[in-house]
Amino acid sequence: MAEQRTPTRAEWGDLSDLEVKHGYKLFGGKTVDEAMPLFIENPIERSAELRHAPAPVFNYYIFCFTEFLTSPKSEGESDSASCFLRLVLDRMTTDPASLDRIYPKLKAAVDTVAKRQAFYDASADIYGSFVDLQEQIERHRANHDA
Repeated sequence: MAEQRTPTRAEWGDLSDLEVKHGYKLFGGKTVDEAMPLFIENPIERSAELRHAPAPVFNYYIFCFTEFLTSPKSEGESDSASCFLRLVLDRMTTDPASLDRIYPKLKAAVDTVAKRQAFYDASADIYGSFVDLQEQIERHRANHDA
């Protein structure tokens, strides 16, 4: 993550959104390595906080998910994997331009996570198909690039 710097307080924007405010209190100012344990501990909450975060915040802290999910330590982490893919799909649907700069690195992680559904012990009956989520992300990306 050397190419990115930790988002400044100003980049967090208006903290009137309670999820963003809570996220700022928890991991604002922290590096990806420092914040990652918070994402591992409660991926559903961290995903909610990032969902409405300004682009610089999202584009930095989404790599807490990618760094963890592409490591061997993520085996069995179905919630983290599902939250990550759904969070990327949500951002790709609502604000694809905000992902332009980071998408090459993000795409590599999306592809890896989508292929490893069994590794994460993520039952398709509960989490849906990770490959389907990947395909939805790619369709939205293609529409944005068109």
